[in-house]
Amino acid sequence: MAETSSGHEGGAGASPTPVRSSREARQARRERLIRAPLLDRFGLVLVLVLITIAVQGLIDVRGSLLAQLFAHAISGLALIAAVRASGSRRRWRRAVDVLVVVVVLISLAALWWRRADGSSAVPPETTWLLAAALTPVLIARRVLQHTVVTIQTIMGSVAAYLQLAVAYAFLFQTIDAYTPTPFFGEDVSTTTYMYFSLVTISTVGFGDVAAVADLGRMAAASEAVVGQVYLVTFVALIVSRFAAGMPRASAGAPVTSRSGPVPRTLFEALDSSRSHQPPPDPDPDEDEDEDEEDGAPDRA
Repeated sequence: MAETSSGHEGGAGASPTPVRSSREARQARRERLIRAPLLDRFGLVLVLVLITIAVQGLIDVRGSLLAQLFAHAISGLALIAAVRASGSRRRWRRAVDVLVVVVVLISLAALWWRRADGSSAVPPETTWLLAAALTPVLIARRVLQHTVVTIQTIMGSVAAYLQLAVAYAFLFQTIDAYTPTPFFGEDVSTTTYMYFSLVTISTVGFGDVAAVADLGRMAAASEAVVGQVYLVTFVALIVSRFAAGMPRASAGAPVTSRSGPVPRTLFEALDSSRSHQPPPDPDPDEDEDEDEEDGAPDRA
């Protein structure tokens, strides 16, 4: 009888795999995001931004199609790295990948199709303007989620600030291409735009080159204002969070910790470990995919 019962149970087949709760699925995804190789890795983004500034500031790319494509494609790589370092949802990562590919194709078409006078009908800087402008937004969005100031937090803040200068350099070249008056009153090399953008966002204002058209002046003024607002608000917020994580005690008194160990030195406070940072917002699309996979009965 026992054998019959046992055989009946074995013949019925194995019971379906229990469905994990949505909370467990989200927790599993959060753990995978924490282990993601590029999450909060803003050092790579900073390197790509610095390469963009170096190429745009040192090489006049007007006469070489290959040099123009290389100089502008680095901004696309910076955007791809930024969207992954910021922990964006899968749909946004795919959208950015598609955007970069489309912009590369449009840039190639713009460089290939030229007017009778040899100039591009659509300047390549116009096609890369959107990609360059999205990068600092993605970086700032993730850095603001950091609850502990680390080396990656500082690198992300610096990368976003410098990328603003890159985006404005593309904007200045776009204005120059679509206005009857040259941006600086005369034709200049492409390196001048990056130089002018860096001088403007830092409010140094050497005055050796200046915008002459009204639209160009307004764009330059907006860059100076955005740069200062960024330093006053965004960087101040990062500094305040760093100060909040430092120990507070009177001279000679021991430092007590209320919730876990408190960094005692600057290097401890700037620890680049990502374990202290909150994971990005959960992606409902990935959660649904996980629920469907986990909820499927075992047919083996």
